[in-house]
Amino acid sequence: MIPGPVGSIGQVPDRAIWVILGPPGSGKGTQAELLTTALGVPHVSTGDLLRAEAEAGTPLGAAVAPLLAAGELVPDDLIERVLERRLTRPDAVRGAMLDGYPRTVAQARSLDSRLAASGCPVRGVLLLQVAEATLVERLLQRAGEQHRADDNRRAIAERMTEYRERTEPVIAYYRGAGVPVLPIDGTGDVDAVHERIIRSIYGE
Repeated sequence: MIPGPVGSIGQVPDRAIWVILGPPGSGKGTQAELLTTALGVPHVSTGDLLRAEAEAGTPLGAAVAPLLAAGELVPDDLIERVLERRLTRPDAVRGAMLDGYPRTVAQARSLDSRLAASGCPVRGVLLLQVAEATLVERLLQRAGEQHRADDNRRAIAERMTEYRERTEPVIAYYRGAGVPVLPIDGTGDVDAVHERIIRSIYGE
């Protein structure tokens, strides 16, 4: 049985920026992609944007490529330049679902500052919650299926620690700013999780 929402946005505005947060393996990318139809906004993954820049060989991509190859963090100013350009595309006229950004409180503050100028602040944060044991199991399974070397137990533990230390404070930041944060049970099949998200957004 799908649990009811613990909070809701209610009526969704015509233009809205959404943020989806959750630890590694929680299904953020999958759910963000599904929500493009439900909310009428594009799924904007900063990781995908950065990789696309690197593959295209743009000047910005040339700066990003060695960082991605080494597994290092991309400086905030480079991420913000890519994101800002993406949000000016026609398909983002009604907003976007941000996946992978903001990851830190500094990024969240910067995003708020940039969005304030356009009159389109973050309307809500979707927070996928999954038990850590389940997350590890999911990531190890993905590693076997996709032959991903970065999904070994040590790397997973490091990513979990990074999420707790760098990204969990973003949740408190948004709550303190009065932005609705909707906790979503991320366990179960994809469709069930999607339905929980929709119920939480619309308060059904």
